[in-house]
Amino acid sequence: MKFISLRWKISGILIFSNIFLGILIILIVNSTVTDSLTTEVIERGNSIADGLARYTAELILEEDVVGLKEIITNSLSFESVQYILIQDADLNILTDTFNGNVPSVLKNRSLSADIDSNNPALVTLPDLNIDCYDIVVPVEEGSLGYIRIGMIRNYIVDKVRETHNYIILTIAIITLLGIIVVYFLANKIIRPIINLAKQANDISRGDLERTVAIKTNDEINYMAEAVERLRESLNIALARLDKNKKTRL
Repeated sequence: MKFISLRWKISGILIFSNIFLGILIILIVNSTVTDSLTTEVIERGNSIADGLARYTAELILEEDVVGLKEIITNSLSFESVQYILIQDADLNILTDTFNGNVPSVLKNRSLSADIDSNNPALVTLPDLNIDCYDIVVPVEEGSLGYIRIGMIRNYIVDKVRETHNYIILTIAIITLLGIIVVYFLANKIIRPIINLAKQANDISRGDLERTVAIKTNDEINYMAEAVERLRESLNIALARLDKNKKTRL
């Protein structure tokens, strides 16, 4: 069996425990942080949409497309907002932030079903390869139209990835520092063990004159005391054996 130093065994335990801890933390972060950020993004989208629903009601009645366009262009500056659509009660698009090139996946989506702003549909914009939560808020309960805001899901993925990278980097640094500390501590622990093993080998070869004296104030000290008692017992036994031989002679 190949000999593996105790210091490397201890370092290996440290590495594998840190890796296991890192994976566990990442799984927890992936679940909790993703849920938290998703809720935050959806609530932010609903807040923006509710504000637009209040400010655009009159403009929708007046069919003031220029005024509507100005409002949604300003609102597009909010973080994680990908697009904004304003539709009338017949779902005709009054204005948008796509400059008229609204993706078919948004045009063809039916809004006739009950709208759940807290659980919006997730749509993919194929040209941009971006997933968005399509948040729909009715204006005057839908009698005037609807505000639709696309909140970028990739924003959540990027934030979670940043957190993962931070965790991995932190664990890597802690592991590296731990290995350095363990290496030096292991040397301090192993040195008395190696010394004790050498003295035990000397005793097995018949060297019973040197006293085994290792003071470590731990279990190694108990081992040293046991080896010392063994040395003394062998000394006494050999002395008796020599005495018996001389008596017989």
